Amino acid sequence: MKKQLLLFLFAITLSVPAFSQVKIGYMNPNEVLSQLEEVATVEQAINSLIEQRDQDLIAKSTQLQQDLAAYEEGKALLNEEARATKEQELLKRDQELQEERDTYLNEVRQKRSMMLQPIIMRMDSVMTDIAEEMNLDLILNQGTSYGDAIIFYAQDERLNITPIVIARLKEN
Repeated sequence: MKKQLLLFLFAITLSVPAFSQVKIGYMNPNEVLSQLEEVATVEQAINSLIEQRDQDLIAKSTQLQQDLAAYEEGKALLNEEARATKEQELLKRDQELQEERDTYLNEVRQKRSMMLQPIIMRMDSVMTDIAEEMNLDLILNQGTSYGDAIIFYAQDERLNITPIVIARLKEN
């Protein structure tokens, strides 16, 4: 037991210097992406797609609302069977509109992802090059995808490689 304890303490003693020599950098990918003209071009294309599809969905939604208002006005004149049929039809159209909207939103997300992928791959490549040049063992993301900070304090601003990544991406 005593030998195992000594062996364990010896292993910990050897591992502490190894941990203290890890070089860590950090960057803010959202800031990098916000500085690139290619991303602005992608966003313009996506916004154009959204505007086109929104107009179509708005027209369908407006028509559905008008049909619903007309039904509400005249439902007192309909018999029970006709009322149930009309309600089913309106409900079905509403569900189809919601499904179309969901499909459309998924298409927009996929298109944005597809268009941004080459830019993100370039960013990853530049990050790797910088990490190798600076002998960094690890690069952390400065924040989460929701904007929450992961790194609250860094003693040395030179560990922030965000400006270097932006400059390199703008060069290429």
